[in-house]
Amino acid sequence: MSSSAEVAEEQAEAPLRPSARAAELAALHPQRATLELAWPGIVENVIAAAGQATVFAFVGHLGATATAAVGASLQFLFLMFPVWRSLAIGTMAHVSRRMGEGRARTAADVARQSILLGAIAGVIFGVLFIAFAAPLLRLLGANEDVVAVGAPILALMGGASVFQTVWFISLSAVRAAGDSRTPMWLAILSVILTIPLAFIFIDVVRVGPIGAAYAIVTESAVICGLSLLLLWRGRADLSIRGGSWRLDVGLIRSIFAVSLPSAAESAMFSVGILALSGFAFRIGTNASAAHQIVNQVESFSFLPCIGFSGAASALVGQALGMGDPRRATRSGWAAVRMAILWSTLAGVAFMVLPHALLGIFTNDEHVVEAGVGALAIVGAAQPAQALIFTLGGALRGAGDTRFPLVATIVNWFVVRLPLAYVLAFPMGLGLAGVWAGIAADYFVRAALLAWRFNSGAWQRVRV
Repeated sequence: MSSSAEVAEEQAEAPLRPSARAAELAALHPQRATLELAWPGIVENVIAAAGQATVFAFVGHLGATATAAVGASLQFLFLMFPVWRSLAIGTMAHVSRRMGEGRARTAADVARQSILLGAIAGVIFGVLFIAFAAPLLRLLGANEDVVAVGAPILALMGGASVFQTVWFISLSAVRAAGDSRTPMWLAILSVILTIPLAFIFIDVVRVGPIGAAYAIVTESAVICGLSLLLLWRGRADLSIRGGSWRLDVGLIRSIFAVSLPSAAESAMFSVGILALSGFAFRIGTNASAAHQIVNQVESFSFLPCIGFSGAASALVGQALGMGDPRRATRSGWAAVRMAILWSTLAGVAFMVLPHALLGIFTNDEHVVEAGVGALAIVGAAQPAQALIFTLGGALRGAGDTRFPLVATIVNWFVVRLPLAYVLAFPMGLGLAGVWAGIAADYFVRAALLAWRFNSGAWQRVRV
């Protein structure tokens, strides 16, 4: 039976009502509902960040070259980010809206199609990473010492990135249905697996920095399998069991209508991240290592905001599916308030304790000194970044992916990259100048997204 026929049958069988989980969330105050969905996401992302940071700390004590090699390899995996992010956003928008409307079978169709597309894209990207690992690192500006260490790492992690792609998309469908606890438990399991494996490979077996890749790939395969199994069994009234796994052109077209602008936005993001890493390499190996570490430290601020963003996406989509745009608006702003509170506290810590925070990841004083100014500067911009994440999530949950794309293009290529270059090189501020350009981008983009959300135009986007 085709997807359109299934939708017609769903409508004919009974009056459409929200799924049980969507109705349960709708009965709560928007702030309470946001916290209900966000706190497991916050725990999930903090734990995931702690796990990655611990692995990165193992590598960091192997020296600046190892740190730069692993960090550069992880940066290149951002090339997969458009795949994960775009299909996940298309999945979130469709699944949350359909669950709010009471069309669980259509939501399951969307989840299956997104998983299939993600698996196909993951395999294609994986082959490319294996074939071009060394040239990609050279393109970034890495010297031959970094390339020699980093190429096998990038080939291994990139080649196995299909696991992370499918895992990410599967759990996005679960979150859209209103279950944020299952992803949290899987994140905890992920860290329980990754840290001991990394310790064994790096510090016991002493295979070097590639041990981080061994640990990450093993853990990704396990969590990917569990994610599919749990979604097959069903979570929050959503199950991928029993439907067709053939590619459905009509449904794919509908998913892409939301996903493609987001894919373009994420591609711009990935290119920009790589350009910034190139700036850091141009400043020097110590600056490049410090740049990777500042990224790790900053993740403790923005990763919890991803929890609020996911909550906003699910609640906005579900509210619009129920025909309640006022509740959708209230849910978005509730997420903003809570995210800003968290990120402000984190930003103060970045400004007050930069030496201590950077010292967790490396015992190289030259690397620490290279990153102190950068971390202090970006700390001041954390409230703006919180608004970017939460309102961006709310807009995408409504299916409004075109405006965030325009905002990203303008900010990366008119604000962030030009300012970062000018401040770092002609003005001689080095890595601090790079991060000053990033901070300026946060404030401009936050203002644009706040204007868009306040306008209400996103409520008229059809999904």
